[in-house]
Amino acid sequence: MNTPPDRSEFGVGVKILDMDHRELTETFSALHAAANKNVDRGQISILLQKLADFTLTHFALEEGMMAATRYPKLALHRQNHRRIIRRIKEIAAQYKHRNLVLEKRSLSFLAQLHHTHVHNDDLHYSLWLNTIGRD
Repeated sequence: MNTPPDRSEFGVGVKILDMDHRELTETFSALHAAANKNVDRGQISILLQKLADFTLTHFALEEGMMAATRYPKLALHRQNHRRIIRRIKEIAAQYKHRNLVLEKRSLSFLAQLHHTHVHNDDLHYSLWLNTIGRD
């Protein structure tokens, strides 16, 4: 069904989720590069919106998979998703209204949210999914 979690930074061993995690990581990298190069605010706003939109799509995929497999921690996972989306939207809105300068600190905060979620919540789901797949 699934492979054991891989050793890449954002791999949890579920191919479709790992592909999304790589896409999210690439978006963070693009944001970081754009902020360091003082790219036009409009372009950075587009990247922040892409991050928010893709994160919503990814979380919907995860929650659908979890519901289909009857993951017992779905409610908590969904709650964590809502918290992350809220923070991304807050940062995007603050940036758009010029109340936030996108810098290493704010980008690190977003990247850390992503990293922590993958290595805590998503990895637990992957391990659980692999366990039930062996039955």
